[in-house]
Amino acid sequence: MKRQDELAVEYEDRIIEIPINKIESNRFNPRKKFVESEEDELIDSITSKGVLNPIIVYKKRSGAYVLLDGERRYRACQKLNYETIPAHVLKHEPDPLENLSMMFHIHNVREEWTDFAIALSLREVTKEMGKDVNKLMPEDIKTLTKLTSMSDYKVRKYLSFLQYPQEVVDRFLESEKKEHPDKGVDPDILAEMHRPIQMIKKEIPSVLQKYTVARIIDACIKKKAHNTIKTNREFRFLTKSLAALKDGRVRPEVMEEKLIEFIRDVDISPEKVYEATSEIIYQLKAILEKSQFLFEELQNLDLRKLTEAERTTLAERLNKLHTVIREKIVK
Repeated sequence: MKRQDELAVEYEDRIIEIPINKIESNRFNPRKKFVESEEDELIDSITSKGVLNPIIVYKKRSGAYVLLDGERRYRACQKLNYETIPAHVLKHEPDPLENLSMMFHIHNVREEWTDFAIALSLREVTKEMGKDVNKLMPEDIKTLTKLTSMSDYKVRKYLSFLQYPQEVVDRFLESEKKEHPDKGVDPDILAEMHRPIQMIKKEIPSVLQKYTVARIIDACIKKKAHNTIKTNREFRFLTKSLAALKDGRVRPEVMEEKLIEFIRDVDISPEKVYEATSEIIYQLKAILEKSQFLFEELQNLDLRKLTEAERTTLAERLNKLHTVIREKIVK
């Protein structure tokens, strides 16, 4: 019996010309963005050189052919009023899960699908697996990596998109369909904000009683559009602040105040929240770790092996450190 994660692709022995009017688009193809300028370039290429790469299809019992690869070539030939198009034909009609898996293997390698197209396709794959996308086990993630040819990280990243409210998903999906996506609507925002939002839900739910998840994401989009946030990795400062809250090293009322400022004010970055709540905690941790290291190194130091100049330099540095300690800590 064939396992879910096994995929065998077999084609008929030769490429054949298929009538355009017998071809159907694949209902599992999530790609909705077809840029007009790209289609025009493809039409010019086909007009001058023909269809260089055959499309890939499978044949249904009804006699119709369904596209697995070549949607743009198919659309271009339709516009050119071609009667036929060259095609590779699968030997067997795939079941829905095989269909989805093959499309992942074909399209994802070329990065033709947008981020949300991939996320929505993953949802279809989990449905065909008989799984709930919000209740996947580690073994399910492993199966998905094999079915889609994606890494564990990417599978988890795209699945996290589906945990956002539908209005958030719709906003990003609509933006992706445009030739020029909306400014600041970067799907990686959702990947980076997934953990902070989960931590807010658990550690400081009062924030979500005042502001919805959609409102928080909207604030992040505006910050990206206004260049308050230059790289999405900056959102990790929020994770560090919320981790300090979880450990009891930041007062909840302080964290709530700074998060609300973050949501309301487009000029407040995640780093500013971090500086206002928990930077001192991480500074102290670093100092304690380094001071322990310095203590151990000094204990192990053999002064007999130092030159006079090296001893003088060491003494100067330690005296300077002693002065800073007295000024900042010792009253």
